[in-house]
This record gives sequence, C-alpha cells and structure tokens, in this order.
Amino acid sequence: MKTKRKTYDELTFTDDFMFCEVMRNHPELCQELAELLTGRRVLTVRLPQTQKQEKFLYEGKGVRFDVTFEDDAHTDYDIEMQTVLKTGLSRRSRYYSSMIDMYHLKSGTEYSELPDSYIVFICLEDPFKRDIARYTFHETCEELPDCRLEDGRTTIFINSKSSNGASPELIAFFDYLNGRGPSSDLTKAIEQAVLDQRDSEEGRVRYMTLQEHYDEERQIGIEIGMEKGEETASLRAVQNLLKNNPTLSPNQAMTLIGIPVEEQEKYIKLMK
Repeated sequence: MKTKRKTYDELTFTDDFMFCEVMRNHPELCQELAELLTGRRVLTVRLPQTQKQEKFLYEGKGVRFDVTFEDDAHTDYDIEMQTVLKTGLSRRSRYYSSMIDMYHLKSGTEYSELPDSYIVFICLEDPFKRDIARYTFHETCEELPDCRLEDGRTTIFINSKSSNGASPELIAFFDYLNGRGPSSDLTKAIEQAVLDQRDSEEGRVRYMTLQEHYDEERQIGIEIGMEKGEETASLRAVQNLLKNNPTLSPNQAMTLIGIPVEEQEKYIKLMK
C-alpha cells in the first residue's frame, strides 16, 4: 500500500515541513504565536531553530524538536504541530522537556540555573477529550493541590476543536488550522508566509530531497518484504528507516513504509 504524499504546493501550515519553514523564516510569527498559545508576554525571540535534533547517548533515543527558541527572559520554548494524536503524547512531552534540560546541562549550567521551559503541542484533535481549548500542566503536590513544585516546567496542549476558554484571537487561529481560512491579523500573516514559502525554490528543493530519501528507505522495505515474511519484513523496514532517520516518529516511519494506521499499534508493541 503506497501512501499518497502531498506535493510541495499542497502543503499547508499544519504540515510539519511547512510549519517549520514558516517559523524558521519568520521569527516575528514565532513571537506572536508563542504569546497566543501560552498567554504570556514574549518581547523577543532569540535564535529560532526548527527540526532541531538532540541525541545525548549513542544508544539513546533521539528527539526532534519542531520549533525551539528562547525569549528575552531566557525562557525556552518548544512548539510542536500534532495533526494526528500519537501514542504516549503526554510521556513524550516529559522526554522533550528533559532533552531541553540536558542541552543546558551539557553547556555547564547548574541545576539551579536551568531556565523555565514551555512545551506546547498544537493538536488538531482533543488530546484529553474534555472539551477545553487549552490544557496547561504544572507539577503539584497530590496532598496539597495548591502547593506547586516550581520546577520551571510548563506543558500546554492546545485543542483546536474547542472554543471553551479561548480568546477571539485563539478561536480565529483554530478556524485557520481547521481549514476555514485566515480571519485575524496573525492568521493572515501566517497564510501569506505559507504562500511566500511555496514560491521558495530552496524550500521546494529541500522538501523534494527529503521525500526522495524517504522513498529510498521505503524501497528498501519493499525489497526486504520480497525475501521475508510480511510482518517481519515490515518491522525490519520500520526499524531501518528509524535508524537512518532519527527525526522520524515510529508512526511517521510506519506510514511511509505503508503500514495502515489501524495496524500500527501492533508494530509499536513488537518494537518494544
């Protein structure tokens, strides 16, 4: 089964590649988006990075950050676009936060000097099925709910399917994410950035090169499948794709190989 892949001209802001390209080329949009999603003031954005990968142990699991940057208060941000809810999203947020901390600790930062961090997932589906627009998490004491750990970590899940608790600006952003067109100043600016990016020959070449690489890895999986049992071959193909492309998630790798969504949970258990 071959998965139909979007052409470069079909990419929208919710597609991982376009999301990263727009944010990388427009730090002012990073700033506005961070303010909208977190509800806090962000005066400047420093050194915006996209698709940044960290891997601290040779045999450790690597992590790819969609968009990471630092603000004027030396607070770290990681904004992730989630078009499909994936298994273990909450635990993955914990891992992302730990990788940000490891980056600073490797640079000689003391524990007491670790900066505050915000991990933000923009979800096109309700991650907790509680019908609110924003889920914000901090560490609190079970026995004393008003006693917070104050470890500097904030994790936010944005639910674009709900308007409960959302400002008009956030609702306009949700409408844009869900294909109802830009209506606010921010969404109009984002849409223009997307249109401009589609005219970028550099971005087009980068996207095509990436897809060609994925196709090559998929072909390896097909060839393996000709020689061995389908399930074993598919598993080997996924593992090979992840080994050579550590920025991919297991679900993305399985989709590229051609494993149907309804069968992917089985392969995740096999890999574990």
